[in-house]
Amino acid sequence: MAEADINSEAQSESMPVLKSERIYDFKDYTVVITGFACAAWCFITGGTLALYVGVQTALVASIAGNIIAVLLMSLATQVISGKYGVDAYTSVRGVLGGRGTKVFLILMSIFVIAWLIILCMMVAKAVGNIVLGFTGIDITTGIPMFIVSVLAGAVCWLVAWKGPELLKKLNIFVAPVFVIILIFLFAVVSMNYGWDTVLSAEPLAPLDSEWLNFLIAFELSMGAGFSWWPNMGGLAKLCKTTRAAYWPNIIGLVFAATLDTVMGVAASLLVNSSDPTAWMIPMGGLALGTAALVLVIAADITACSVMLYNLGIGVKQVRSFLKLSWGKVTGLITLIAFIGMIWAEPLYDSFYIILGISSMSCAPIAMMQLVDYYAFRKKHISLRDAYNNSKSSKYYFWGGFNWVAIGVFAAAIVLYLLIFDPFLCVPQPAFVYCGATAIVCVFVAVVYYVLGKLLLVKRGIGGFSESAEKVSTESVGENNL
Repeated sequence: MAEADINSEAQSESMPVLKSERIYDFKDYTVVITGFACAAWCFITGGTLALYVGVQTALVASIAGNIIAVLLMSLATQVISGKYGVDAYTSVRGVLGGRGTKVFLILMSIFVIAWLIILCMMVAKAVGNIVLGFTGIDITTGIPMFIVSVLAGAVCWLVAWKGPELLKKLNIFVAPVFVIILIFLFAVVSMNYGWDTVLSAEPLAPLDSEWLNFLIAFELSMGAGFSWWPNMGGLAKLCKTTRAAYWPNIIGLVFAATLDTVMGVAASLLVNSSDPTAWMIPMGGLALGTAALVLVIAADITACSVMLYNLGIGVKQVRSFLKLSWGKVTGLITLIAFIGMIWAEPLYDSFYIILGISSMSCAPIAMMQLVDYYAFRKKHISLRDAYNNSKSSKYYFWGGFNWVAIGVFAAAIVLYLLIFDPFLCVPQPAFVYCGATAIVCVFVAVVYYVLGKLLLVKRGIGGFSESAEKVSTESVGENNL
């Protein structure tokens, strides 16, 4: 009984999870991450890409953007979380410092809550389309949407409150569910439209340049890949090995998510709408379309619950939340999301903003983590110092902030905005060469390596001198991929 209590506490706190306490093997995590990846946000992404490119171009851009971003993001977060049994917000303290991490946590909290609002709004729109199909009554806007979104958020909170065991069971259901939805879409497209029609369909609102359209699709796909950063560590720390924490991401976050995204592009082009909830009934009829929307609702609820769980783990690092119960912490996050749902409809209609902000904020952090962990710390972090918020911590830097990393992060955001405007989805002249995120990734890696060597490693600030001299024995999981 004591072991179960310890397990439960470790899974709902920011404390490290020992290897003996972890619940996900390779197969379990593949199911969880695939179920999480295949939520209807892939369909929203597909709807957004359909504005600029057709199906064939979307396939190339989505695979290319996702695989680059997911590989980098996973090496930066999943490997460390799987090795040490910690969430991403703990592992990044060696980059940002204790107080710097809390500031970044606030930024990521806003980002994750925005995702929660969007998916809860999608649930509400799915319910609204079902009601419209059966009764002819339109409740897809206004107060009815707000009420249903709030109810969806409440259900998500109940699931997240129950913890990772329930999430694992739900994802065992959700992964096959999305296979069914994909089969449904594939069959409808094949029988009712034909793939020649799909492949020849023109984008909904393209720019004049085909190259720019491809680059925007590639850019948004990289944003989708990096957007997983806030949601990964809380799950990966429950993996029994680093192999189990790393490789399932390729299956789930790249290939499964890309397949869903491309089907989303196809459906958007055929129905002439980028809203996934508007596809199912027109494409499959009332009965099959309603069944598909019910499955979408189930998948979105599960995905929201996973995000809420991961954010709760991160928020537990803040002293004022540390002593609160798990239910109160996740409940408070949910209440904040309820307030944000007042503006859910315009946020839902401008989904591309989330993808752009993902690249702008998550890519620089991931790149600095890669340089820090692999080049500077030689694949070793100090757990004692990561959990030590006092001046004696090696990760205290200057007043709890690593100003080198913060400066590089700020410069990266400025550089991104000079190349691409994520709020209006408008490329600047320099964007035409290779997009914004790719340039930012190279910039951050080079600049942080040079400045880190000069201002941190050579001066022994941040525990770098010791990490270069010895390999830690603090890891609590499998070390090799």
